Amino acid sequence: MFTRLPPKSLLRFRSLSKSWYSCISSPSFIRMHGSRSTQKLLLRHHLRYGVEYFHTLLSDDFYTLHSEDQLPLCPTEGYNGITAVQFPCSRAFIIVGSCDGIFCLSEHKKGISLWNPSIRRKKSLPDCPRRPRGPLEGFGLALGFGFDPISDDYNIVQISYARESSYFYSLKTGSWCAIASPTPFFSEVRRGIWGSCFVNGALHWVVDRYHTESHHSEIPCIMTFDLSTHVFGMIPLPEPFRRLTRLTTFQGSLAMISGYDDNSYYSDCWIWVRRDDSWSVVYKSKENQFKGGSIMGVLQPTINRDFLLSAMNDQGMEVYLIKMGTQSRLVEFHAASFISEIVQCVESLHLLENACEANQLLVS
Repeated sequence: MFTRLPPKSLLRFRSLSKSWYSCISSPSFIRMHGSRSTQKLLLRHHLRYGVEYFHTLLSDDFYTLHSEDQLPLCPTEGYNGITAVQFPCSRAFIIVGSCDGIFCLSEHKKGISLWNPSIRRKKSLPDCPRRPRGPLEGFGLALGFGFDPISDDYNIVQISYARESSYFYSLKTGSWCAIASPTPFFSEVRRGIWGSCFVNGALHWVVDRYHTESHHSEIPCIMTFDLSTHVFGMIPLPEPFRRLTRLTTFQGSLAMISGYDDNSYYSDCWIWVRRDDSWSVVYKSKENQFKGGSIMGVLQPTINRDFLLSAMNDQGMEVYLIKMGTQSRLVEFHAASFISEIVQCVESLHLLENACEANQLLVS
């Protein structure tokens, strides 16, 4: 029962005695607490250009945390009881990934950091030896973030498109080391130059393979990197191949969203899941169900054991209950902002035991 308390309460309890402080701060307690935490959804909000309202409180990007049954779907309820919090970085950043309540952030000109919003603690990492020197140079790199259960360590991988060394970061050692880049070489990472999907101890990217003889891209495939063995691999995409591919997770397995496009938007979509080294279709949308919208990702099961699918269209962010076939639009936090991203996460105490810079430890 103690391990099911929210991080905010546990941080207060650390001050009660030395024994409580030692227990709550121990790696074993932190792991157990994280394993029992419920799923949360982080909504990333962006202030519209030219809007000055809220600028004294928030940067251009801020976030709100929600349980799946507290999503802002009803205009009358909206964000009652939900606090908007500023991201601990500048506007020009991307979320590389989330694992065990830790977010990996990549900031333009400021490098990579790990951040736990539950305790508002951030750890800036040392510069990678091959750090992009400008925004265009970032198009030659791909990032991934995950946890290796064998070494009990959080890792970041920076892969080079070109014939240069890629790099591997270990949170335990606090350092980067060079690793061989994948072969055969690839020319592009699909659906975002930085994005990856972490599942079952490996990172996954959809890439265009580079044909060394014809110098043209081949049929896209999924490139993998095992965090334990440091071995790259390739997984073929399911057939028939459908465009606009996005990787995600579905019930703990690798999943892929694909669909035909119509004027750069989905007109329908399929959800594939990979189990036992084979692909199977678990969902097919109705014809033109998502016309005019761009699928963002699959979210974890709801209380009713349904699944949430998020999509972006001209009206904003929408969520779909797959089994029930219902759809609802997420309410914007304010007329001056819009929801730009939804990320799965859990509340945890991870990073508490590391020597981190105290961005703002949540104790009040």
